[in-house]
Amino acid sequence: MKRLLALAVVLAACGPKPTPAPLPLLPGDGDTNVAKPLPPKAPPVKDQWAGKTDLIKPPAPKPPAPVELPQIDELKLSNGLRVFVVKSDRLPVVSFQLAVKAGRMHEPRSRLGVAEATAHMLVKGTKKRDALAIAKAIDFVGGTIAADATFEATLLSCSVLAKNQATCLELLPEMLTQPTFPDAELVKVREGLLAQVRQRLDDAGAQASAHVQNLLWGNDHVRGWIPSESTVAALKRDDLAAWHKAWFIPGNTIMVVTGDVDAKKLKGDLERSFGRWAKGPVPPAPSFKEPGLSGSRIRLVDKPGQTQTHIRVAQFGIKHQDPRFFDSLVWNYTLGGGAFSSRLMRVVRVEGGKTYGASSSFDRNADKGSFVVQTFTRNTEAVATTKLILAEIAKMSKEGPTQTEVDSAIANIAGGYGMRFQAASDVGAALIGAELHDFGKEYLQNFPLMVGKVDVASAKRAAGEILDPRAYVIVMVGDAKDLEPLLKKEGWRFEKVAFTEPVTPEIKAAPTPVDPKALEAAKKVIDEALAVKGGKAKLAAIKAIKMTATGNTQIGPQTVPVETERTFVLPDKIRIDALLMSRVKVVIAVVGSKGWQIGPDPKTGNSTIADFGGDDVKPIDFERWREPELILLKAADPAAKLTPLPDEAIGGKPHTVVSLASPFGIELVLYIDKKTKLLSRVSYSEKGSAETDDFSDYKDVKGIKVAHKRKSSGTGGNARSTDLDIKSVDFDPTIDPKVFDKPAAP
Repeated sequence: MKRLLALAVVLAACGPKPTPAPLPLLPGDGDTNVAKPLPPKAPPVKDQWAGKTDLIKPPAPKPPAPVELPQIDELKLSNGLRVFVVKSDRLPVVSFQLAVKAGRMHEPRSRLGVAEATAHMLVKGTKKRDALAIAKAIDFVGGTIAADATFEATLLSCSVLAKNQATCLELLPEMLTQPTFPDAELVKVREGLLAQVRQRLDDAGAQASAHVQNLLWGNDHVRGWIPSESTVAALKRDDLAAWHKAWFIPGNTIMVVTGDVDAKKLKGDLERSFGRWAKGPVPPAPSFKEPGLSGSRIRLVDKPGQTQTHIRVAQFGIKHQDPRFFDSLVWNYTLGGGAFSSRLMRVVRVEGGKTYGASSSFDRNADKGSFVVQTFTRNTEAVATTKLILAEIAKMSKEGPTQTEVDSAIANIAGGYGMRFQAASDVGAALIGAELHDFGKEYLQNFPLMVGKVDVASAKRAAGEILDPRAYVIVMVGDAKDLEPLLKKEGWRFEKVAFTEPVTPEIKAAPTPVDPKALEAAKKVIDEALAVKGGKAKLAAIKAIKMTATGNTQIGPQTVPVETERTFVLPDKIRIDALLMSRVKVVIAVVGSKGWQIGPDPKTGNSTIADFGGDDVKPIDFERWREPELILLKAADPAAKLTPLPDEAIGGKPHTVVSLASPFGIELVLYIDKKTKLLSRVSYSEKGSAETDDFSDYKDVKGIKVAHKRKSSGTGGNARSTDLDIKSVDFDPTIDPKVFDKPAAP
């Protein structure tokens, strides 16, 4: 019972160092009132380039030209998977890039984060390999493999030396078609996603960006949905499995192979590797009604103690296929996309001195997306800076860019475009982006030409049609005590929210339906495991368990030797005696809803005794319910709520995996060895923390199989690791009831 073990650490603090006495000064000391000579005048700065007539003038920008791309071949596998091949023998490297059209825009509101979680889990285990085996396979050939999710798609990549391309052809199909989403790995992935959500609370800029999308699009559009801790923590393995089953289909996927490949042989290799990926219907992408926007809406996100205000001003953007797309590239470069050459940077930073920088951008997605201006400044300058931004948006909408600005934007955008294609894999990544939006390779070749066709009139017309100075949303993340008076003085109406509140109101996910046949198979496995354990009758007859163990527990960076004795009298009496470092004694005993504990006082180091109850007993109720020797009885109960999960491999051995709901709102995941029918692992997660218990070295004790080696590890609030060797186990021993009585104070 790891969570009942306590480690008392006594810290000694050094007292403050004495401060030296100040040096006394007389009133007349110093030279405050003494006349001083004027500082010498600095000599005028001499311009060493003045009068020079032989300076080299920069060359005039060349007119935009098409990008020279390598040959791109297209083929289609028998299962409908589209493949593009970009051959380049400059380096002996080959890269495989895949895009499954399943991203955040496809997520249901009740399961926000499922796309990213699923992507991260693809490298965490298949039916053939666990996470470590996948990592070893790719490391052995010096390659890389990765998976991630964007707003529009899930992206997978694998790069190796050309001679090792078989490694990618083996790993990628496994990841795509046979992921197992192991619960132990999901705990770590979920913890990483939770860390991202929590980090947003400390990052005012990220919080401003999240809030402005929610304010612009609302709670009924996918672009307004922002994951929270509870939505991420609620993700379960069956959510990931259902998402994968629905969207990971050959006809919903694009693959690009780049590098030193044999194009003639490649199709056969791909058919053998990916051809077994079964066809299936592609579900329709969800659609959402675009909200309207009239007038201004302002949201103040109160973050006490914030000395700077992060500002976002947003309007609706345009689709990538919009005919005004290239015109918008130009006017936005002039407004805020051109870094230090942009108007916003000049007005807000150089002339106004309000901030370090300001920028503007718009989404390049298949849907409409957003146009956003972002900056930050001192709290006292927040309103004044926002007014400068709004004025520049209005000016661009009315006047558009000048001829000089258009020329500069075209030269920079078109001139820099070809620099993106330094490697064949860069071409592959750009090709995937173009194909996702139904453009094709011609888009990549002609991009500079399309930019070059923009003129002052078309850029002005696009800016006037897209930018609306009267319809926008504003988000300010800062200290409300500084910002509220400024907003009220300006007469701006606003809503105020706390920075700790979820950006999007949460809704509960509907339960995933269970396959009746799979459920019956899971119950059969539980019954078999119960029989191997010792039989239902023998286990149900147990009235008490006493167990002693030795081992080590690691809390943070410190590893501590531990000896434990655990006494459990069913149904509700339990006592743990632990000896840490052979000298620190901790005792915890609980009878029913009341308990007492003995342990060292953190301040004095002396042993103390204290009572506890109420909410402090709830975790112990859960510990008593999930007793490892009896948990299979709970799972075999006809009233038990079981959910069959995909099989997993632990240490190369296949396991049946079943989820068991507890009466405490926590689900246990049981891993049963397919060959031995013994329980190998139990894991669970709770409020962002997780724990995994591994069992091995089973021995017979009075006809009951007992694991004599136990390893526990946790993440989050349960972050620790414990290894125990069981020294003795006794079922139904004679136990003196007085051991549960609270002793006199030491």
